[in-house]
Amino acid sequence: MLLTLAGMAWMLATPLVTGPDEVFQARRAAAVVRGELMGEATEQSPILVDVTVPTSYLEAGEYGFCFTGQPVAGAPVGNMPPREASCPEFGDDATPAAAETGQYRGQPFFYAVVGLPTLVDTGALGAYGVRLIGVLITTALLASAAVSVLQAARRRMAALALFGCVTPMVLYLAASTNPSSVEIAAALAAWASGVLLARPGTSPTTREVTRFGVAVIVLILARGLGPMFAAGIIATLAVLAGWGHTRALLRRHDVQVAAAAAAIATVASGAWLWSIQRSFPLPERPGSGVATAIGQMPLYIHQSVGVFGQNDSALPQPAAWLWAATLMAVLCVGLWRCSTKAAALSVAVLGAGLALSITAEGLSLPPIGFFWQGRYALPVLLGAFLLATCTRPVNRPDPWGPPEADGAGTGARADPWNVAALLADRRTPGLATGLALGLFLTVHASAFLAVARHHGARGGDPQSWWRLFTAARWSPPLTFPLLLALYLVALGMLAWHVVRLDTARPHHDG
Repeated sequence: MLLTLAGMAWMLATPLVTGPDEVFQARRAAAVVRGELMGEATEQSPILVDVTVPTSYLEAGEYGFCFTGQPVAGAPVGNMPPREASCPEFGDDATPAAAETGQYRGQPFFYAVVGLPTLVDTGALGAYGVRLIGVLITTALLASAAVSVLQAARRRMAALALFGCVTPMVLYLAASTNPSSVEIAAALAAWASGVLLARPGTSPTTREVTRFGVAVIVLILARGLGPMFAAGIIATLAVLAGWGHTRALLRRHDVQVAAAAAAIATVASGAWLWSIQRSFPLPERPGSGVATAIGQMPLYIHQSVGVFGQNDSALPQPAAWLWAATLMAVLCVGLWRCSTKAAALSVAVLGAGLALSITAEGLSLPPIGFFWQGRYALPVLLGAFLLATCTRPVNRPDPWGPPEADGAGTGARADPWNVAALLADRRTPGLATGLALGLFLTVHASAFLAVARHHGARGGDPQSWWRLFTAARWSPPLTFPLLLALYLVALGMLAWHVVRLDTARPHHDG
């Protein structure tokens, strides 16, 4: 519920069709629910195809363009053409019209669901409905991940890691008609629930198996790389579980049902991807080179945390690095208590996520046909943080244990630089968790304000903060201050729940 409120704050705070390729995404959704899955070839194919949509979605491109600015430094897109002097409002003309979309290659399943409101209303209300369904799907998957991390042995640490995995970009994408948010949330849910299944010597509940199966199926159906990501997650979890426990799981009826459903989803996704490549073959895109791709890594990290719109607005780069550093600190603390196998897998997954960005951009492997963006690797990268924190701890200095007494028996610390003693202090985990959550919330606020200032200027020069809150050129429903307050209160309440989590070993849900 709280995550949904945070997503709805983003949904209302950003103008319609201003998300990443959102006008193309919305046109695809409106076309798919009307039975047009693939589109018609044009002179600009295979980059663009024509689809038949309500005229309001044809004209939406001009509306969204009014808010577009110049790309942030380093973004792999060219300069935008000059903005028109006058901007139309989002219309509601239901007359069918041909419109171009560059979003047609991915699986149609996401669009078949989120496009349903356009059958009821072809104006702004329907467009907000499209966004709302994306928010609900994404936050439902994140809630599933949260249920799973609360079953972890170190549940406060695991919940903190999950909170850090939900970057401002993830919630922004959820509110911007984009299947990337669903893909990321499904991967998080699969990693979190999969770790529960992989614990040797336990018998997972049917609910845990179901959560894992649903997450994997949604991941497979969400976007083009989903089947590959799902296979990687399953393989990693099988190694974590060990051969004996994996065989025991495979003998269970509920696991077999989930596996069969995932296989059907894989066939459906594979058939679609094969068909679209056959109908609209993409020209081979040579990689930009490994050195160039490595040089892009700071941009990819920035994009993963918060580069918004058409890569034309972003939170300050130091804020993105602050987020990344805080999340890496959580990873390091998690690795301290991991088993050797879990730690090795966590580091390997982190390395695989970083390598994916380098090979995809530098060598065009996998060959997606377009330039790479940081968020594309998040379904892999974020698994490292959950592997490090959701797995069972081993007997190293226990952050939850009682402090060792000094020579006088007072329990005070004779050496303030004794790291092991600091970790053993019962107060340290709560204070560190609160600090990390405070940093995450600060970056969330910075991201929200950066996007508000960009859109409040309606494509023009940024306004002062005073004018943004009192006389913005564009103001959302409920106003920026109220939506910012809603966003931070919702996330703040979630953070408070994380801080207050006790450290007792939880019971299985059942």
